[in-house]
Amino acid sequence: MENNAKRALLVFSIEKVLMKMGQPEYELVVARLKNEYDCFLVNCAENPQYLKRILEDVYGNAYDDILREIRKEFGEFVSQKYYSDFLVAMSR
Repeated sequence: MENNAKRALLVFSIEKVLMKMGQPEYELVVARLKNEYDCFLVNCAENPQYLKRILEDVYGNAYDDILREIRKEFGEFVSQKYYSDFLVAMSR
């Protein structure tokens, strides 16, 4: 159960940041995850490299800003291993 709650916060944080960037881009990210990797945002907790590649392609130079915003959305949980591991994988 704990992992489901952590995954839910992770996905919610990512969705919130991407929606702020714009609905069309968000939908493009979701569609590309499905088309290229047959996965959804919820699967990106285990496969952050999929999300990283697509976000870099879609947002280009704004990728670092998106990562910063996701880090902020994690709030007080950012230092927990689950979230810090995700951010490290996204930063590689």
